Amino acid sequence: MLRKLQLSLAIALMTLLALATLVPVHHASAAPEKKATFEVYKDKAGEYRWRLRATNSNVIAASGEGYKEKRSCLSAIESVKKDAPEAPIEEEAAK
Repeated sequence: MLRKLQLSLAIALMTLLALATLVPVHHASAAPEKKATFEVYKDKAGEYRWRLRATNSNVIAASGEGYKEKRSCLSAIESVKKDAPEAPIEEEAAK
């Protein structure tokens, strides 16, 4: 179950990164381009979690688990950033 959630999160991030390459280049006088943002926060249990917000503030991905240490949460974000661009897309058959 956790593996499927991680795969879903990786696919969401990969899609976001692919869409980011379609954004037109702006002139230097244009306002700075907004980008998706990873947020790190503590949940009600006191564990660290992350979520990825699109430029419109919608949450487009989130950690599937809490982390006791902040550095573990940050490491998970780096793992998603590193692995997602090359993650394959798998479709699951309906049950």
